[in-house]
Amino acid sequence: MTRFRASHAVSTLALIAATPFAAHAQETATPAAQEADGGLQEIIVTAEKRESNVQKTAIAIDVVTSDKLAKNGVANMESLQAVAPGIQFGQSGANTIVTVRGVSGRDTSEIGDPAVAINMDGIFLQRPAGMNAAFFDLDRIEVLRGPQGTLYGRNATGGVINVVSKRPELGDFGGYAAVDAGNYNTINLEAAVNIPVGDTIAIRASGIRRERDGFRDVGNGQRGDDEYSRGGRLQALFKPNDSLSVLLSGGYLKQSGFGPVQAGYPTTRAEPPTDWDEVKTIPLNFKNDYDLTRKTLSAQLDYDFGPVKATYLFGYVGVDKDQTFDNDGTATKSYVFRAGEFSDDTSHELRLSSKTGGPFTWQTGLYYYNQDLAVRSQNYVNPNGNVVLLRDYHYDVQVKSKAAFGQISYAFTDQLKASAGIRWSQDTKTRTGYAYNGPSLANPPATQPVLNYAPTDDRSRDSDVSYHVGLDYQATPANLVYAKVDKGYKSGGFTSINAYGPETVIAYEVGSKNRLLGNTLQLNLSGFIYDYKDQQVSQTTNQGVQVLNAGNSRVKGIEAQVEWKASNADSIDLSINWLDAKFKKFAVNTGGVNVDLAGNHLIQAPEWSLSGGYQHVFELANGGDITPRVQATYRSTSYLTFYNRANDRQKPYETVDASLTYTAPENAWSLQAYVRNLTNSVILTGASIGSFTGTNFYQFAAPRTYGVRLQGKF
Repeated sequence: MTRFRASHAVSTLALIAATPFAAHAQETATPAAQEADGGLQEIIVTAEKRESNVQKTAIAIDVVTSDKLAKNGVANMESLQAVAPGIQFGQSGANTIVTVRGVSGRDTSEIGDPAVAINMDGIFLQRPAGMNAAFFDLDRIEVLRGPQGTLYGRNATGGVINVVSKRPELGDFGGYAAVDAGNYNTINLEAAVNIPVGDTIAIRASGIRRERDGFRDVGNGQRGDDEYSRGGRLQALFKPNDSLSVLLSGGYLKQSGFGPVQAGYPTTRAEPPTDWDEVKTIPLNFKNDYDLTRKTLSAQLDYDFGPVKATYLFGYVGVDKDQTFDNDGTATKSYVFRAGEFSDDTSHELRLSSKTGGPFTWQTGLYYYNQDLAVRSQNYVNPNGNVVLLRDYHYDVQVKSKAAFGQISYAFTDQLKASAGIRWSQDTKTRTGYAYNGPSLANPPATQPVLNYAPTDDRSRDSDVSYHVGLDYQATPANLVYAKVDKGYKSGGFTSINAYGPETVIAYEVGSKNRLLGNTLQLNLSGFIYDYKDQQVSQTTNQGVQVLNAGNSRVKGIEAQVEWKASNADSIDLSINWLDAKFKKFAVNTGGVNVDLAGNHLIQAPEWSLSGGYQHVFELANGGDITPRVQATYRSTSYLTFYNRANDRQKPYETVDASLTYTAPENAWSLQAYVRNLTNSVILTGASIGSFTGTNFYQFAAPRTYGVRLQGKF
């Protein structure tokens, strides 16, 4: 389909969705009255760095509220994809990879950048380690689909995930405590308390402790893919008047244990395993060890000058990660990889924004980011015998990013609004130190050769201008139609093998957001086309990780989301995503042979992603209720590498989650029984095919889990 035909199709689809319902929407009551009458909830987001109604925000957004997080058992990034079908969760060792609309950044080295920006309370996480344990005491999660280069910057070519904590509340004492017990000896504890101090100060403290045996039997009485996490967050809000607000926050997270398991299979294997009995036992001959500590500090200062509001946001993220693991994934070989990463990230953002309500609104800002990272990594063989060191890297890395941005909108009428934005970014990366690159990892010698270390001094600098242009038409208070063009950018860099250039994307999108049937039915549609230039992709070679610039890629798709409050007791949600994400021009050299990969699918980009849920609330005579809920997802075929071979193919799969919840009168306490991945589907989260160890690596999502959760409020 040509670009014109695809654009015409999705435009027509969006307009058809909005137009027929305009007359009906005009007859509906005000949102507040609708909600009181049992309509859908109005949700406020900060996707555009100012508060707005999600249904009146011209961005394709999945919003997972705290209530939805609890009902669906969303406790980490992996389980988020069950309620936000536009995203895919992946892994590379202990690193989290998020894919949105087929777009991801899979270089998890010290220089690699994500393509989907993950922000925790407005602070960008360059290295989102530990995100699989960071979901506690949250207000909501916002998943912004599509490039967000103007307001969010260089690492948002695929989209943005905003994880928003519950903030302290003035004048309100309260909190909750919860315990979760399940199979694999799961014991999770979580609690939070909000304490007012006078009329102008509030403090909120929250914490978690999660323990679970591993899903995989790796031999010698040990289990891999385990979890042992503990963490906390302390926030203080100072609001002496209506103009000034100061929010301070500090967080701590500690993870340890055996850690994630990469299962090694012979390269002669035709396809990945699909049966749980085959992946529940993964014999290894080396005990993995994983240790992660993350510390965060942030400060947000807001001051309302009247016509202008000023916001300053400071962030610090310190991550110490030390891991040692079996690097062949088998019990027959003796490759070991040890890596230590110790990073300190600081960021500053200053924004000025106009008041809303007038025809002309604007915001502008400055951004600065600095990362100092020390890397110590080694590859060696025969850890229990005659040790031979094959690789030894000692790097000091610094990443600096600075940007200036602005976005304006003008309302020609009460219904028609135009918007435009621009962002200038400059990114500098340096890596100094020394490295030993010994013999081929595929054919190690029996004895240690001479260690000849070479100095390293790598540098790169990229600048770019990203932009946004959009047009919104609010046909009625309940029907929005929009069209926009966005440019996104991700900086270039270097590996130990090669240098690579920046990637850019221009995205065209149309959409429609609608509330219908007396505010009981929500229908959102979006259609998009992305044109990528020099998209960054990575592969593992005998010399290590290599990042390449694919010539051109095109991504196009249509998304439909429905929420229907069929009655005061019945709720139904449905998402249907169609995606066509392929390389248009891409050739690689494999084993001295040029391979044309044009037409191959992007990684973790299934053509169809479906999700649906249903729940019914049974009111009880004592004022409590019982709510059964079922949630099902389906993903069609996808691939875990850009080669699109049978041995990196994820076959179509489906999952079913179910729960039964009793809620006491006045929501004083609740008891939930749950099961997740009821079908026990074997789901790939990562693959590395034909590695230097002569094995194919696979990583897998969680199997069937079940348990009960008790929560009380005070």
